[in-house]
Amino acid sequence: MEYRQRQGCADENFIGLGLTSRKNLCVHPQVSTERKGAIVDARCREMTASWVRQKAQTVGNIELCDFFETLQTMETSELLPSGVYTLEDLTDYGKAHKMCPYYLSRRVIPMADVIIYSFHYMLDPKVAELVSKEFEKDSIVVFDEAHNIDSICIDSLSIDINERTLRSSTASVERLGERVDEMKAQNSEKLRGEYDRLVEGLRDALAARDEDLVLSNPILPDHVLNEAVPGNIRKAEHFVRFLKRFIEYLKARMRVMHVVAETTPSFLKHIREVTYIERKPLRFCAERLASLVRTLEITDLEEYGALAKVAGFAT
Repeated sequence: MEYRQRQGCADENFIGLGLTSRKNLCVHPQVSTERKGAIVDARCREMTASWVRQKAQTVGNIELCDFFETLQTMETSELLPSGVYTLEDLTDYGKAHKMCPYYLSRRVIPMADVIIYSFHYMLDPKVAELVSKEFEKDSIVVFDEAHNIDSICIDSLSIDINERTLRSSTASVERLGERVDEMKAQNSEKLRGEYDRLVEGLRDALAARDEDLVLSNPILPDHVLNEAVPGNIRKAEHFVRFLKRFIEYLKARMRVMHVVAETTPSFLKHIREVTYIERKPLRFCAERLASLVRTLEITDLEEYGALAKVAGFAT
């Protein structure tokens, strides 16, 4: 900043920002001591998810994150003064002002002049939709170590599924079914409300995803977002059965002694002939799962990671 001022730049509202994960920016006294990023994410959601905060208004013994709550009372223009903020600077600023540095950095993105972050935030469409969509069209993008772009793109657009993934998915979908049965017994209206929203399409679901990011999903085109979710996966219990059938099909496909390479149309034709699973409900799997996870108010997402990968592959 001093160099820019010496060169005559007027930087009264200049903001430079570094972005990273919750784990690296968390300042909560207990949560920040966790070593695994997935645990930090889960514990953070347990205190910041919209349904948790809503429940806390009527139930007194629910713990919320004071740093996140302070941030919610602030106007965007009040969040950060001009300056260049490294990850350490953001953490120190958050501690000093009792604000969550992770959500602070996300809210300041539209105001920032310079942003430094990982390749994945720009190249992985699942993440870029959430982080980089606010960028202006005339933004200048500079890649450091640009020879890594190919491998990052391949990694971002590939899904590896093995037998362990499918075993874990089977266990996860069983737990999901149990959670659905519990909610049907305790609060069936909530599932009914979700059903009605899915009739209208996925735009409302994606708006909720921006507020409560639960799973990183493939990006769907606009014409798909306006479609009603197919009737055979609209009800929660029907969707759970659909996932079970798809997982069992994948298990059967992996019981081979030789390498099989085939096109997407060939794969879809085979699955339709064997299981009667059509192309359309597969396309909605990832967002349908994310919607159900939100409806069931699941915050510990680590145990559903393999299932999310399978649903992403379906989509």
